Amino acid sequence: MPGYTLDDGLTVKNKLGATSHSALEIAEADYVRNRLLQMELGHGPTGQFDAAHLKAIHHHLFQDVYEWAGHTRDERVALSDGTIATEPLLRKMDGSAFMAGPMIPEALDRIAGSLRAANYLCGLPREEFARRAADVMVDLNGVHPFREGNGRTQRVFMRALATEAGHELDFAIVSRERMIQASIAGNDRGDNAMMRRMFDEISDPVRVAALEKAIEALSEHKFPWNDNYLATAEPGHKIEVTMAGVAGDQFMARTSTEILIAQTSDLPTPRPQRGDTFMLVPSVWGETRDAAKDRTEQVPPRDPPAGRPRGRGGRGR
Repeated sequence: MPGYTLDDGLTVKNKLGATSHSALEIAEADYVRNRLLQMELGHGPTGQFDAAHLKAIHHHLFQDVYEWAGHTRDERVALSDGTIATEPLLRKMDGSAFMAGPMIPEALDRIAGSLRAANYLCGLPREEFARRAADVMVDLNGVHPFREGNGRTQRVFMRALATEAGHELDFAIVSRERMIQASIAGNDRGDNAMMRRMFDEISDPVRVAALEKAIEALSEHKFPWNDNYLATAEPGHKIEVTMAGVAGDQFMARTSTEILIAQTSDLPTPRPQRGDTFMLVPSVWGETRDAAKDRTEQVPPRDPPAGRPRGRGGRGR
């Protein structure tokens, strides 16, 4: 029996005296929030984006909560109650297993080696950085190295990597449901498209601002945005949506699976009313429909390279 939990098998042993999972979540949040603030102010650990760096981030965030902070679940940690915390075999909610403990060190070293070989993604255009950073996030998700706190540790790690590469990532606008779906798609189905789309958005200041505005409005109306898949409309991706409402230069619409934020300038004429269903063809964010049309008309299409068939590319959803 792993020594991580109390007798209920659910509540992780902690320094805070919490004896239930719900109480621990509440108590833990304030301590971790304070440690995150320290890191925002530049007082957290730095490193070479390797296993040691990832562990140092986890230790800093959770040092007030767990005795085993900074240790991966394949390690054996002697706790003050005389038990040993280790859980090399950890299962997901559906019963399937995360990566086996003995494989964790090698997997983290492989990710670190790839980042080092890629010069830590420095010198890349934002779109290319976002695509490759998203793949790193999927890889880290797949390893799931810690017993608890993987998501927050990974987000801090990825934000530090972005800063090193000259970009920014804003995870505050990512709903919990969206992160769950992107992680499942990447790890269980081998499809990184959803994570790549997310990273493209959270590295784009214009789309970040659009989501911030939408989240503020939804929060004012007590709408549980965190429990829904919330995203900005993807430029060039034609999609059928149902109008929810217009707020200045942006509007909100729904599909069967998403809440989408788009630019009011992309609305067809006559403008759809609340509840109307219509086809949306999003333009580039920050670009009016007329500007997009002018740009398209001014730049003639190029012939594809020899041997490559002419066709339409694009990211999957």
